[in-house]
Amino acid sequence: MLGCRDFRVLLAARLASQIAEGAFLAAVFNAVVFLPESQSTVRGFAVATALTLLPFSLLEPVAGVFVDRWPRRAILVVLPLVRAAAALLLLPALGAVALVYAGTFIVFSANRIFQATSTAVIPRVVGAAEEDVPEPGKAPDDALLFTANTLTSVTGTVALFGGMTAGGIIATAVGTWAVIALSVTMWAATAAVSARLSSALPPKKSARALRGELAVVVVDLADGFRRIGRTPAALAPVLTVAVGQFLQVMIIATVLVVIEEDLGGGLVSFSGLVGAGGVGVFVGFLTAGVLRSLMPNRLLIGAAFVLAAAALIPAIVTVDALALALTFGAVLLGASYGWTRVPADTLAQGAVPDRYRGRVFTAIDLGFNTARVLGALAAVAVVPLLGPRTTIIVVAALFLLWAPVVPLWLRGRR
Repeated sequence: MLGCRDFRVLLAARLASQIAEGAFLAAVFNAVVFLPESQSTVRGFAVATALTLLPFSLLEPVAGVFVDRWPRRAILVVLPLVRAAAALLLLPALGAVALVYAGTFIVFSANRIFQATSTAVIPRVVGAAEEDVPEPGKAPDDALLFTANTLTSVTGTVALFGGMTAGGIIATAVGTWAVIALSVTMWAATAAVSARLSSALPPKKSARALRGELAVVVVDLADGFRRIGRTPAALAPVLTVAVGQFLQVMIIATVLVVIEEDLGGGLVSFSGLVGAGGVGVFVGFLTAGVLRSLMPNRLLIGAAFVLAAAALIPAIVTVDALALALTFGAVLLGASYGWTRVPADTLAQGAVPDRYRGRVFTAIDLGFNTARVLGALAAVAVVPLLGPRTTIIVVAALFLLWAPVVPLWLRGRR
């Protein structure tokens, strides 16, 4: 897998991009969640989540159509530079809320389009699916895609957590401006690395239709959604990852309350837990391949939800070692994400033709981020009503209830 030059380039670009995103996310959390004293922790978390994800969700529906029509190498080069420029605009305006929101809007909207593009081109850079429409009964090399998705999605998530951990430490020790400078540097590196792709990765659909009315874009996007809806092998895992993201964000909001109210911590404490989650994702990366050899993708996704429920048990039963319980739970939750996302992406990529992948993975990212925003908003109502411990119990029960959904949904399907 790593013997493929273009895949190594794509992997390096994604890692640099994820480090920058994590660091910038720490800067946003520091400015919106931990510094203000006029709002509750869970409400501040909801604001930060909406600020970083909802703007992207509003713009994303048209993005995948462009991804399917523009040279994808150009997208991977230009978007990191757009993010770097937007982040630089924040430096003289950290005290101006409106400008911070505007800069964050641009940064995270462009970032998710970058992620959708890089995910869509994986089958082409590894040579797993050269045909536009798979022959009946023939799918792209599942094992090859599984390995590629493990190295990109999971290690990229580790880089994201690492960037946020470093960002939290730097923001506390030096200042938010230093974190922004780190992000800008890493995004510039992302663009430079992406430019080394040997192919322009030209689209298989002409850009001519873009000269028409917006209705064409809407029709094409709807076509992508219909493709997901008609493909159970893509719909089932995608929906399941969205459910998992909803529940995990509720846990994150609950943990933030515990950190500030029970442990008296701040951004550094939260970043430490994020780092523990990154370790867990790496553990998920190390074990997913082994587990994949023992069970099909659909069963691995079900096992991931059982693991997520188990991750919450220490925080439910402990009293005197709450910080240790939260850290251990973060590691297991990270591992469960690795077990879920890699097989889910693999199932979706193998079931969707190349000409739809940009739109499909744009829709997938849209669903994931919408689920995260909804999870944060749900936490605003649920955590104060039920309290942290009861909220964790409810979420653990929901993880267990959803665990058999994908195994049963895709049973007997190829």
